[in-house]
Amino acid sequence: MTSISPAGASLLDRIGASRASTVYRPAAGTPQARSEDAAAASRRTQVTLQAGSTGDLVYAMPKGPALGAQRLWSAARDDDISALMARNSGREAHTLSDRWRGLGGALLKQLAETGDSYQQTLADDVPPVDGDALDAASGADPAAAAVALKDQAVSGVSTNAATLELTIKTRSGQTVELKIGVNEGSKGGTRGLQVDVKSSGPLGASERDALTELAGGLDQALEGLGEGAPSLDLSRLAAFGQNGALAELDLKVDDPNAPADVPGRMKSFAMHLGADKKSLALQTTSGEMNLEVDATARGTANGQQRWNAVDRLLKQIDAAAERAHADAGMTKNFKEAFKQLQAPASEVTDTAAGPQAAVKDRDPAIKAGKREPADQDAAAPVLSDPLRSQVQSMQSGLADFKASFSADSQRTNRFGGVKEAGHAEYRIGQTTSSRVNEATGGQSITQSQTETLSASYQKSRTYLLDRAGGNYDATTVQDSRAVTTLIDTTRDAVARAMRKTDERQLRTFTEVENQRARSHQEWPQERSVVERLR
Repeated sequence: MTSISPAGASLLDRIGASRASTVYRPAAGTPQARSEDAAAASRRTQVTLQAGSTGDLVYAMPKGPALGAQRLWSAARDDDISALMARNSGREAHTLSDRWRGLGGALLKQLAETGDSYQQTLADDVPPVDGDALDAASGADPAAAAVALKDQAVSGVSTNAATLELTIKTRSGQTVELKIGVNEGSKGGTRGLQVDVKSSGPLGASERDALTELAGGLDQALEGLGEGAPSLDLSRLAAFGQNGALAELDLKVDDPNAPADVPGRMKSFAMHLGADKKSLALQTTSGEMNLEVDATARGTANGQQRWNAVDRLLKQIDAAAERAHADAGMTKNFKEAFKQLQAPASEVTDTAAGPQAAVKDRDPAIKAGKREPADQDAAAPVLSDPLRSQVQSMQSGLADFKASFSADSQRTNRFGGVKEAGHAEYRIGQTTSSRVNEATGGQSITQSQTETLSASYQKSRTYLLDRAGGNYDATTVQDSRAVTTLIDTTRDAVARAMRKTDERQLRTFTEVENQRARSHQEWPQERSVVERLR
């Protein structure tokens, strides 16, 4: 039995009246009525009220569904961030984008404006209604029980939540940390939002300005990442070092609740932006991609040459994806990541030549042309600006990189049935090195770009793919390509330059009937070309 205040009597009266108006009862005095009255009496709840006292109302707690959720907060705050959290937790919020909208930028601005850390948790909790559970708690102090239930609900927001972590290191040595947790409550824990932002120490004026400028880029990036099928819009976030106050940025997202049976949903994302490298990793329910770019931009030019080089490589990726019938969503994100991380440094920072030029500006010896930056052989002679331009014009124009993706793919008919399914693995990369050329008194520069593609897909000859029955057309693709550019310089000119290209392609086609190959064809191609550039 559970004790409640006498005020509950009116609720019981209303419930009883409602039941009386809706439940059929036989006419009074009939044998059937007398029989039912006796049975009801044995089940009837007894209520005892003591006149002139505040005695408890005692009754058997009914078991049933909760009447609704209650909104709980970890801290009583009346501020813009709490209001934003409440708005983002409405019934119309379905995706991570809906729950994140504006929060990341608001937290960065709050830290920039006040310098103070901020924490808040919102829990949309459905209170327990199990009668036995409430009976067990009836002896507890009501106030203490309420606090315990609140703490349990608030702490439950972090259970199986989708997490976002942003870490920024400033050039003065401070670390800024921002965290957002989103829980839908469908796989354990409490539905709600949890936010936290703090700095390891005081921030200077330029650092605060940089955080404010970064806020819009963070919200833009999260808007794309949090959709059902993620998209990458990272260009403004990649400009994090524009005013020179910030040194490194790391963004990580993990969603343990991504539905495995829905292709293309984001499971995790990670991005690093620093002086040494820029990297990105995305994992979805269809596959994964990885990209790393040399942030020192060795052997590259900026501006139009870089964009021309990016365009050429994007067309190269398109050609490989078409040949492999690769997943369209993964291919699109792979291209977007490559384009945004390879963007010319002049369009990301105030320094026209990027991080390397920034080093020159800080080091008088390098600025005076007496020593090269650390990314080049210290014993190699310094290239004059005209000679450097000649060398760069013969190279790819890209920063050194390594990139890959691996993903399953599906193509469906207009009713959603699968008519083609496959898997593709693609890898491409570039390395550049230089050394002293004793014979010419200059440098020997080597740039190598490699590309491999491995894919297979099965296509229906009717309306639906019949893998189980073994009736389909199977295609495999095995391609490789290597381009090597060799440049020898004297102290003031290009002595010789050449480029060698080796390509191998193999496509096979097999007709499969009842799990057996009915026919098989192969189309091998091979090409090797040497070009003299100078």
